[in-house]
Amino acid sequence: MAEKKIDKARRNFLFGAVRRFKNEDPDQPVASTAEVVDVMKEANRLYVEEQWEEARLKYKECLKEDQNDPDVRYRIGVCAYRVGKYRQAKLDFERCLRADPKYMDAFLYLGLTLVRLERPEKAPALWSRYFNPKAVVVQRELNLQLGLLETGVTDPPERIAEAVETAIRESGNNVG
Repeated sequence: MAEKKIDKARRNFLFGAVRRFKNEDPDQPVASTAEVVDVMKEANRLYVEEQWEEARLKYKECLKEDQNDPDVRYRIGVCAYRVGKYRQAKLDFERCLRADPKYMDAFLYLGLTLVRLERPEKAPALWSRYFNPKAVVVQRELNLQLGLLETGVTDPPERIAEAVETAIRESGNNVG
């Protein structure tokens, strides 16, 4: 997802005429997008290799360019979740959803994070908004957990989280 971003160097080139018209100084410092792209590639590599803490730190460097990038916020949240920093993960998933209210995987992980924070009663509102037809195993597990939570017959939060995490692993690359 993160590699589909607009090349900001090209955009800056195209807006050069606008800057000249506005009498903006063309020699003014401009963010080094090539450096950010390299950092993003390194962060993505670490993410794929499941080096969660290292990837989280690299993604945080990418925020210097764009604080509201939902893909970066989501990835930081997943990394924080994977290393057990649930409060930080919650904040990043919420920021991701503020930037992109339809970011499906953020709903999944935000609900999962709330379960890990011992607040499983808050998960159904989020999980009911999640829809991914490519992740049938995850959808099935969420529906089961939603049903159990709604009827009051629930497992301890740790077991709920483990069941959903297992479904995510089984779905392969269908969940970010």
